[in-house]
Amino acid sequence: MHVVPLKKQQAAIDDAIFFEKVDYVLTIPKNFSEMIEQNKQPDLTTQTKPNSFNKAYVDSIINTYLTTFQFYREAFPEKSSQEIVQLTTDNVKTKGKIKFDSSFALIKANRSAGKVFSVLAYTMFASIFSLITLINLSFNKPEIKRRNSCSPISNRKFSRQQFLVGFLFSIVVWGVFVSFAKLFSNIRFDQHGIYFILNTFLLLLVALSFSVFISGLISNMDMVSGINNVFILGSAFISGIFVPTEILPDIVTKVAAFTPSYWYAKNCSLIGKTVHFDANFSADFQFNALILLVFALLFFLLAMVTRRDRGGLKISFAKTA
Repeated sequence: MHVVPLKKQQAAIDDAIFFEKVDYVLTIPKNFSEMIEQNKQPDLTTQTKPNSFNKAYVDSIINTYLTTFQFYREAFPEKSSQEIVQLTTDNVKTKGKIKFDSSFALIKANRSAGKVFSVLAYTMFASIFSLITLINLSFNKPEIKRRNSCSPISNRKFSRQQFLVGFLFSIVVWGVFVSFAKLFSNIRFDQHGIYFILNTFLLLLVALSFSVFISGLISNMDMVSGINNVFILGSAFISGIFVPTEILPDIVTKVAAFTPSYWYAKNCSLIGKTVHFDANFSADFQFNALILLVFALLFFLLAMVTRRDRGGLKISFAKTA
């Protein structure tokens, strides 16, 4: 503390606080020592700016000193007041060293990395969906569709090539976003990094299958931004990616469980807070990953159904004679 002398007038005190000459004004009564000797609690008057953090900080220091002084008086009744003051002063001047556990820094870094990777549930998902859907809608234009129908390539083969190109394009987008996430999170290629990358690959499968499915349903490019805002961005909000799940109502969390972003974010949080990869972690991670795979498979099957009228992909277990 840096002690600043002030006049006793209230106006001088108010001016000193207003012009930030002082942060904390403490008024010690004249009978302070006598009250301490009589084991009474003295009434100390303080004055600070409204909502000042210094008030709580300095109040804590004063209370610590008085509590320590009272403890020594009760523990050593035979000592004089000067000796008690010396013991108290020596005690409050003692500085301790705090050493964090080795896993503390690791957990802190991995939790930050989990938050960075969880944002991919919107950025990467939306990018893959927007580009693949816009490309597929371009091929569905009547003039381009009629031109492709005149080619020697069958509709089924064309759909397979289109899906393969979309998959390769999604891999490129996935690599770019994972590189950016790794750069901003400073994650290493250790066990945590591998699990983060694996989790984003599962999200890639969901985004690709969802994009192929939706592109087979819509025919207007204006609907792409609507689905982006309603489903992808909306699911990111209710899944705890942009808004912490702790402040969301339970009904919102239950609704979010029907979206793939929720299970992706759960895996990001699970990886970030894990220090030792034990059987419990494996069980939780595999369960969340299985849910993501179910979403990807469901969207893929729906995409095949919607593309059947265009000679799309088809599952067949028997050959037709």
